Amino acid sequence: MRIANILRKVLRRLVPNNSVEKALGVDICESGVMQNAIELWHNMYKNEPPWRGGEDNVIPLNLPAAISEEFARLILTEFSMEVTGSPMAAFINEQLKDQLTDLNKFVEMYCAGGAIAVKPFVTNIDENGKPTAIELDFVKAVDFFPCAFNNKGEITAAVFVEGKKIGDYLYTRLEYHELTGMTYTIINKAFKSEEIYQYNDDGTYAVRDRFRKEVPLSEVDEWAGLSEEPVIIGNIDKPLFAYIKVPKANNIDTDSPLGVSVFSRATEIIEQADIQYGRVLWEYKATEAAILGDSELFQTDKHGKPVLPAGQERMFKTFDFDNADGTNKGLLKEYAPQIRHEALFQGLNKLLMKIEFLVGLAYGTLSEPTDIEKTAYEIRVSKQRSYHTVTAMQDAWHKGFEKIIYAMRVLALLYDMVPDGETELNCNWGDGVLEDTEAEYQRRWSMVVAGKLKTEAFLAWYFGCSEEEAKNMMPEPVARFPTEE
Repeated sequence: MRIANILRKVLRRLVPNNSVEKALGVDICESGVMQNAIELWHNMYKNEPPWRGGEDNVIPLNLPAAISEEFARLILTEFSMEVTGSPMAAFINEQLKDQLTDLNKFVEMYCAGGAIAVKPFVTNIDENGKPTAIELDFVKAVDFFPCAFNNKGEITAAVFVEGKKIGDYLYTRLEYHELTGMTYTIINKAFKSEEIYQYNDDGTYAVRDRFRKEVPLSEVDEWAGLSEEPVIIGNIDKPLFAYIKVPKANNIDTDSPLGVSVFSRATEIIEQADIQYGRVLWEYKATEAAILGDSELFQTDKHGKPVLPAGQERMFKTFDFDNADGTNKGLLKEYAPQIRHEALFQGLNKLLMKIEFLVGLAYGTLSEPTDIEKTAYEIRVSKQRSYHTVTAMQDAWHKGFEKIIYAMRVLALLYDMVPDGETELNCNWGDGVLEDTEAEYQRRWSMVVAGKLKTEAFLAWYFGCSEEEAKNMMPEPVARFPTEE
């Protein structure tokens, strides 16, 4: 199935562009095809792709979530971060420490949706009405609408969507941010939907008009402290949010600067893999051993249906074997066809390898690694694709953190939380994506034992220090024979 046909199946939009435009009176710079693609990735991540079920009763393998989770793991395996330089830096560092405990979850959502927006906001209001802390709001791609870009393709105006279900109604808050020159404007509006008319088994619900009526922000307790009037901040040269996108070219809408999912180029192959997996399941079911028996061999219940032996209902299948000469009357036949699971699994494995190639994962991540090279060098080479993909995303997050810190610094100064000062971001991502630490340890130690590598060089690598520092770690040599006085 072509990607265009898949996108056409995404009929229900979570929040249509035109609804947001009408509610706020702003233009959304997101094409219909791009919005449909974002919602498709969102549904695939939830294991609810448009090809689920159907005539073939397709049961998805949940590959998009697995791919996103694996990338998030690789990105953050050795991640640590610290902001230093001043009391302002210490304050921001403390706020971030509390807000990044679930970072893995948000990075996974970022991978699936192609981007994530991070918006700092003030909280923890004291008795004088002054905020004393800053929290981070991680906004999924489906709840973020760009409105304007600069000549670098950076978003300068956007709408953030938040929904709250209260009783049988859905309340929606639209938060609009706009940077014009050195002036920053924030507008909040709340809306009440028509009554919810449909509740689904998966916990979702449907309304006909999400923006039926504008209501005061105070109608929802969590929004009561927000200003009903536009908030204007001067001397701002960057947006007070960070839009962090997957560093892949957008081949869905080539004119859009928005990010694309890590599995966007594998959508069709993922569908094929799900269908192939269904064939595997059907093969197991269809080739299940059974005994075919003439209905006359079994007692019948009051409805005239054959009564199968208790506890063995799956073993027996009943048929009427009557034919012209009656030779098949009363027969029992064994049904045990040869299963073709190996060939089907081989086909599935080739599809999984194709998905690995398209998303940038090393072979053997999703597929069966039976044929994957085992030497340290070959393993290192097989990881190169993952390494380059992951390091590019780590760089995107590093730049995103810099924007987040800028926004937090502006808010801290605006509300006089802490004196201004320098802020230096230090991110450590490690190199575990590329390097198998245990294998490399054994390789280097064997070189030490063989006399081909100095012990101090080995210690310097292991502890990440200089050889001079490593020498100081080494014990003093012990004489083999005591000297006589």
